Amino acid sequence: MSLFDWTPPAPPRSRPLRRDEAERTMMAALHERPDPVRVYRQSVSHGFESCALRWWWVSRSDLGRMISQGRALTVGERSAKVRRALTLAEEEEVVAVALELGGCLYAAQALGVTEGIVRTILRERGVDYPRAPGSRHDAAAGRARLAAFKARRTA
Repeated sequence: MSLFDWTPPAPPRSRPLRRDEAERTMMAALHERPDPVRVYRQSVSHGFESCALRWWWVSRSDLGRMISQGRALTVGERSAKVRRALTLAEEEEVVAVALELGGCLYAAQALGVTEGIVRTILRERGVDYPRAPGSRHDAAAGRARLAAFKARRTA
């Protein structure tokens, strides 16, 4: 056998992509989550229904959340339709406390509001949720930060 008789090994056989897998990957590529600022701009210029038709795969409640987040990112304030007992200063305090304590639940406990309100305010401001690590020691440190924060507030 000479060097010129050598042939490379056959490539490993890969199975053909099934139709449902191909459709899923195509749908995932086509149907990305839209940018909240873009959704907000379209809702201002053309209305909510045009957003619902344009991004038909996104639920109406998610579109509403994206519009409120886009408004907060663009205008810098919440909608006049928001029915919350918190003032803008209190909402800014919620954001600051959530970032200081490192978690939505800690901020909710420190300020006496629900965790859902903390998450809503953070989402509307375009702030990522602070996520505290999940180990036992980190949870104990989070509770200690919460206790120290409450002690500072009462003092």
